[in-house]
Order: sequence, then C-alpha cells, then structure tokens
Amino acid sequence: MKFSQILVCICRLLFPFMLLFGFYIIINGHLSPGGGFQGGAILATAILTTSLIDNEKLANLNLLVKFEKYLFIGILIIVIASFFTRGEYFTNFLPVNSDMNLKKIFLVILNFFIGIKVATGLVAIFSIFIEEGR
Repeated sequence: MKFSQILVCICRLLFPFMLLFGFYIIINGHLSPGGGFQGGAILATAILTTSLIDNEKLANLNLLVKFEKYLFIGILIIVIASFFTRGEYFTNFLPVNSDMNLKKIFLVILNFFIGIKVATGLVAIFSIFIEEGR
C-alpha cells in the first residue's frame, strides 16, 4: 500500500513524541490519571503507526509473543509475591510502615511492566491482523 508523503513525514515526525508521551503516562501513572494500560496503548499506537508506513519494520511476531509471555510471568510473580506477603493481589509487598518513595517505586515498576505488556500485546494482535489482510 502506498501512502502519501505528507502522511509518512508526519508519522515519522510524531513517532518519538508519541513514544515519549507513552512513557510519560506510564511513569506518572501513580500521580495522575493514566498508568500502564493507557501508556502501553499509546506506545503500541506509535509502533503500529510506523510499522504501517514502513512495511519492512513490521514486528517479529514470534519474538514479540515470547517477550509478552515473559512479561506476563513477571507480572504474575509480582502478584504472587504480594499475595504471600500481604494476603491480597496487586498490593505493595513492602511493609506498611516502609518509606513512601519505595512504595512509589513499586507502583512505577508495576506500571512499567503493565505498560510494556499492553504495548507488546496490542502490537502482536494488530500485526496478526495486518499479516492476515495481506
């Protein structure tokens, strides 16, 4: 499929800003609306936009699915650790009276894992749709 040069130029120009905005939403998810899912969706949009424009840059699906599975296992480990330490899922497994900065770091790390997991999952799903449509 051939796209107009204006669309290609705008997509290439917006790509780094979309990535930066996605990571900003992920990292500040514990302070403002947003978080891992929203930031991951923005990252996936940035990656998919450039892969639609440049057909050679389409993601390696096998590697992407494998990476997504490892991230899912990492998130499950965090969930299981919080269940065994606090008795609840998706809670901070650090002690209640621990430093507030440590709790924030936990949330940022959890949002980061979720954001990358969502981004890889969405890119994999849409890449499969794109390949089937060709």
